Amino acid sequence: MKPLQGFRILDFTQFMSGPMCTLLLSDFGAEVIKIENPPLGDATRQGKILEEGVSSHYATRNRGKKSIVLNMKNEEHKALFLELAKTADAVVENFKPGTMEKFGITYELLKKINPRIVFTSISGFGQSGPAASIPAFDATVQAESGLMSISGEENGRPQKCGAAIADYCGGLVGCIGTLMGIISAQKTGIGRRVDVAMMDSLVFLLENQFSVYLKTGAIPARSGNRYPGSSPIGDFMCKDGVPLMLNISTDRQWKIFAEALQQPQWLTDPDFADMNLRGENYQKVEAEVSRVFAEWNSEELFALLREHNCVCGRINDFEALKNHPQIEARKMIVSAEYDNGVRFSVPGNPIQMSDMERENVYTAARLGQDTFSVLREVADDEKLHRLFDGMIPSADD
Repeated sequence: MKPLQGFRILDFTQFMSGPMCTLLLSDFGAEVIKIENPPLGDATRQGKILEEGVSSHYATRNRGKKSIVLNMKNEEHKALFLELAKTADAVVENFKPGTMEKFGITYELLKKINPRIVFTSISGFGQSGPAASIPAFDATVQAESGLMSISGEENGRPQKCGAAIADYCGGLVGCIGTLMGIISAQKTGIGRRVDVAMMDSLVFLLENQFSVYLKTGAIPARSGNRYPGSSPIGDFMCKDGVPLMLNISTDRQWKIFAEALQQPQWLTDPDFADMNLRGENYQKVEAEVSRVFAEWNSEELFALLREHNCVCGRINDFEALKNHPQIEARKMIVSAEYDNGVRFSVPGNPIQMSDMERENVYTAARLGQDTFSVLREVADDEKLHRLFDGMIPSADD
C-alpha cells in the first residue's frame, strides 16, 4: 500500500511548480484529480515535443493523475467542484494570487463545506506583501531572490540555473506544506491554509551564504564553479581536454587527495594548512591542481580518485546521464503512456521507500479524459452530457 492511498487532491495547477507538487503526491498513492480549463487545458499540453497530438511536457509533470475539465466561470461547473471538495483532503493551485477568489473559491468557503480540507497556493511571491500580485516565472524569481547574483563566472554576468530551480523548489516546498496540513487535519479535524512562495523557497536555499551576509554586510561575489569557503572545488582540465569536477573541502579530504596524487608537499605548505587557508589561497591551490591534472587523461585520473574515495565527478551531458549505471540501477527513467499508445520517457520519482514497489510505467491522461468517471459521484449522466458533450476531445482528435 502506498502511504497516501485513500487521499484525494483536487489539482488546479499548471505549468511547473504546482504540477511538480501534486506529481509527488500522486506518486505516493494520492488520487490527484487535475482540473483543467477547456478547451486547451494546461499550457504544457501544447509543449515543444508533440506526438500524435499529445505532449511530453504534460506527461513529465502530470503522469499518474486524472484529468477533468471545468470552466470555473460557469456556476454549474463551479457547483460540481464544490461537491467534489466535500470529499477532498486538499486543493492545490498555483495561479496568480487573486485568481481563485475571482472564481469565488476561498479557504473560508472550502472549510465551511469541509473543515478538514487543506488549501495550498504556490505563487512567485506569495499571497501577501507588496509583490504578491506581480506575475512571476522561474527566471525572474531566480533574479529577484538573489540566486543569480552568486551564479556565474567570477568576472562575468549573473547566470540563472540551467534547471527551473525556482519552480521546482516552490513545488517541493508546496508538497511538504500540503502534507503537513493533511497530517494536522488527521490529528485535529481542522485543515490549513498553506501559502508557498517560490521567492521564499529560494531565499531558504541561499542559507549559509545569505546568513554570512546578514552578519557581516559583505555581499558575496560570483565564483563560478568554485565555492568561496574552501579549495579545490570546481572543474579542472585533464590532458585529454576533458574536465573533472572536484569538491575537496574538509582537511581529511585534502589529505586523501594529496596522497592519492602523490603530492606530499601540499600537506606541509603553510598556505594549505586548513580549509580556511585553502579558501583564501584558492588561486595557488587551483594552480597546483591544474598542473597535476594536466599530466593525466581524464578516465585514468577519475578511476584513481574514485579508488581513493576522493570526492569527484564527471561532468555528464544528457546522453551520459541516460546511460549512467546509477540512474539505471535506481530506475530513474520511467514511461508515461497516453491511451492512444504514445509513450514518453520521463524522469521518475526521486524518493525510494520500503514496501513500495518501484513503478516503471505510468498513465498520462488526455484533456478531460476522466471527467465523466469522476463527476458521476456528484451528477447524473444526463447533466454531465448536457454540460460537457462537445467539450472533451476524444482519443482520435
